[in-house]
Amino acid sequence: MKLRRTLRPAAATTTVALMVGLTACGGSAATEPVSGSGSSSAAAEEVLEMTVARGGVNIENAVLADEQGFFEEEGLDIGEMQLTGMGGAAANSSVISGEFDVAATDAVTVIRAVAEGMPVVAVAGTKSADPDYEGEVSDGIVVPPGSDIKEWADLEGKKIGVPELGGLPHMATMTGLLQNGVDPASVEFVPLPTDALVEAAAKGQVDAVFTFSIFLLSAVDSGFTRVGTGVREYLPNAPQVLWVASKEFAEKNPEALERFHNAIEKGTEYGNGNEEAVRQAYHDHTQLPAPFIDERMVLEPLNVEFDEEGWNTLLQVMKDEGDLREDLTYEEIVWEGAR
Repeated sequence: MKLRRTLRPAAATTTVALMVGLTACGGSAATEPVSGSGSSSAAAEEVLEMTVARGGVNIENAVLADEQGFFEEEGLDIGEMQLTGMGGAAANSSVISGEFDVAATDAVTVIRAVAEGMPVVAVAGTKSADPDYEGEVSDGIVVPPGSDIKEWADLEGKKIGVPELGGLPHMATMTGLLQNGVDPASVEFVPLPTDALVEAAAKGQVDAVFTFSIFLLSAVDSGFTRVGTGVREYLPNAPQVLWVASKEFAEKNPEALERFHNAIEKGTEYGNGNEEAVRQAYHDHTQLPAPFIDERMVLEPLNVEFDEEGWNTLLQVMKDEGDLREDLTYEEIVWEGAR
């Protein structure tokens, strides 16, 4: 991260003032920019350079923050935002090494990293399991056509495919089993590549699978049946996708992270109010099929803020499974500027 002391164009300052005015009048129209909560005169006087790596899912807050100029308004120059193209553990390593200043990753990976002593902190949210969202559930357990599994109790003694052992789908399934009176020890969990889960169930290699997004919705459309709902029922408000930085970067660059948080918040608010812009972002920046993006993709609202109770729920589930030391806390994992 580099500091450039540069006078900002007057137009940028005027744009910020205009957006504040629009917000003060009771909100913005669907195609109008929204104002974040933390713009300051400092953003108008000096520019901070940051390197940012987004993930391949829940991309809209970062993409829209970039395309709508919200990073620039906050006094950040992120250059060309990179796609991590790697798993969560590699994203953590990339910020520790200094390859990126902030990177997108998943909450479970960050929790385990901190528990193992890796110097990383969560600095902003992207998606949490919102129990109040009333739209279609886009994650959970499904079974193939003809299955005799109808409810949670029928999963006892079965094989359940999950994307990875110890991941959020695995944790949600374990919690769902317990809350529905099924001993998780009676179930065999089979880790499989995400794009192979549904096919494995169709071929009888597993009895049920926990999947999400295009994989779950396509399975349901092809005759699979939902058995259990997903993360937002059994791990309510748990963090799912988030942004991470190294501890050293967070300690030395709190202003840069505050500006980043503000820009991402603006991108989140803009995306939550502009469905067409979000779908276009997925057209432009992913290889998802166009019909899925336009007609089937579930766009759940994103949230840059963290819910401490949701974090503690997830932490307790992981501790109960013996994955974490008992004294690990929310404060150790989340940067103080994001609490």
